[in-house]
Amino acid sequence: MPTYTEPKHLGDVLLVEVKAGWTKQNGLLSTTAVALAIGVVLAQKADGEFTPIDFAGAAPLNKAAAVLATNVDESATAQKAVFIKRGATVAKNELIWPEGTTDEQIKTALAELEALGIVAQNAH
Repeated sequence: MPTYTEPKHLGDVLLVEVKAGWTKQNGLLSTTAVALAIGVVLAQKADGEFTPIDFAGAAPLNKAAAVLATNVDESATAQKAVFIKRGATVAKNELIWPEGTTDEQIKTALAELEALGIVAQNAH
């Protein structure tokens, strides 16, 4: 019998929002070859678009700047999305990191998010 896996909801990741309309920000997500789920840790490119963090990349692509707050499909063009940008508590265990991310890289990225007012705590 097939099983159903419920998709992640914003409430799974965003535990506390300081103020509606301030914590989340609309913006553009760069092109992506795969669908991305709520909770992906993002960097912000020089042009202002957000993209999944790339620890092997050069700055600013290797610096955490936001958390994806909407599920998005793959797209050959930049697409509108919502990001957790400031003033929030997020579920640390629900954040999505690139494959192969080390504990040290996660620690650094979480400190970068905390500098933006995004605090990560284990949800359960």
